[in-house]
Order: sequence, then structure tokens, then C-alpha cells
Amino acid sequence: MPNTRINKTAAKVATNIRRELVTESNLRVLEALPAFQAEDRLPKKLRRLLDRLDAAEQDKPLRKMFSTN
Repeated sequence: MPNTRINKTAAKVATNIRRELVTESNLRVLEALPAFQAEDRLPKKLRRLLDRLDAAEQDKPLRKMFSTN
């Protein structure tokens, strides 16, 4: 069935994109881009949540968080 083949191909592409996004070099580049940085005028609650997320990410490498296993 062609639909099944397309779905399998899409799943493989998504896995490859995820794998590529979490490489160390890509993480450094993405973190430096303004689009991936939070604005200073965020609500306090959202800022606290982002700080907690940053702290959690320091404990776990991002690569393991996006694991496709």
C-alpha cells in the first residue's frame, strides 16, 4: 500500500530531523539565534517555568530527552 510506505518514510524523516537537531553543534547554533531566546518582558510565571526547564535540562542532556527509543 502506498500510504503505508509514505507513513514509514515520513517517520524516518522525522527521526532523522530529530537526531540532527540535537547534535551539539546544532544546539550551540540554535541557542544563539534570537528566535530561540526568551524575551525579557515575559510574564513572571512563564519566566519561572522557563528557568525550571533550563535547570532540568542541565540535569539531563537534551539528546536523551528527544530519544526515539
